[in-house]
Amino acid sequence: MSTLSSGLHCTIPPEMLYHLVQIHFGTATIVKDFSLLQGGLFNTTYRIQLEHASYTDVILRLAPERGEMPAGSASDPLFSFERTMMAAEPVVYEYYRKAGIPAPNIIACDASGSIIPRTYMFMEFIPSKQLNHSSISETDKERLYHQLGAYTAIMHQIEGASFGWPQGDGTIKGSDQWSEVLHSFAEETTRKAARAEYMPGVGEEITAIFMKNKDLFDQVTRPVLVHNDLWEANVLVHVKNGELNIAAIIDGDRSMFADREFEALLSTESVAFHEGYDCPLNPSAEGQARRLAYQILSSYFNAYVHEHQVNQPEDGQKYRQRTLDLLEQWKQVEHN
Repeated sequence: MSTLSSGLHCTIPPEMLYHLVQIHFGTATIVKDFSLLQGGLFNTTYRIQLEHASYTDVILRLAPERGEMPAGSASDPLFSFERTMMAAEPVVYEYYRKAGIPAPNIIACDASGSIIPRTYMFMEFIPSKQLNHSSISETDKERLYHQLGAYTAIMHQIEGASFGWPQGDGTIKGSDQWSEVLHSFAEETTRKAARAEYMPGVGEEITAIFMKNKDLFDQVTRPVLVHNDLWEANVLVHVKNGELNIAAIIDGDRSMFADREFEALLSTESVAFHEGYDCPLNPSAEGQARRLAYQILSSYFNAYVHEHQVNQPEDGQKYRQRTLDLLEQWKQVEHN
């Protein structure tokens, strides 16, 4: 399916692309070539080759167009955190850099909406391939997963002042209580699903989990940075010192300050990843219950997003079934 099947993914006229280049790189800059990159359903991404500029190979990413409806309302196609997440990306990568995690180089980010009604950013292109590239051997992949585990552990040492989503000005939009952030996220997803008449009653069940078990989630008191979208396509690798190494962890725009175990990648069965991460998951009944609740919320969110936001019904169906299966597991936990 083409990336253009998503209603959020929206190209810009070449004239606007040239205009944005000239604003940020100077009027003497020449666009030698540009191409629309495939694979994204949310942001629209171009690779641009430049002449007479301080950078010769750059990426331009544009967030979806801004709507007229109030942010966070059921009729808004975007979630409230999605409205501000690209503007927060430079802040996230600064955290990475300070901690020694390889990150993209952001050249410019404009969230003003004054030139185009979208947040956009220019980044330096990184010659690399994604971790899911078919040319990577199993041996190399094991070593890269070990490296990814080590970087994820470093990321989970970065503490925030509260739970929630980082903002472009360095603040965090959320709460001192982890349960409140989870409840609010579940509630917003439920509102949007109800408006679309999607999975009726399920969102209410999920929201109730976070309301009834407030104390369970508030046992977590340390908000740390989690990537929230850490899968192979968002890990770039390149050859350095004669072997493949991680070049950058990208697409950090969904990052939030959360329980470290909210990071979905921690549920991977990769031994190499966990050896690199070197910090066992909470083995208690409470820890296991929290992780199950996180999986339910994440799966429900993904079901709605794939079905109604980015028009990927096949994936939506998989997440829908997974949500229902996980909810059944939760009922077993409740009854025991």
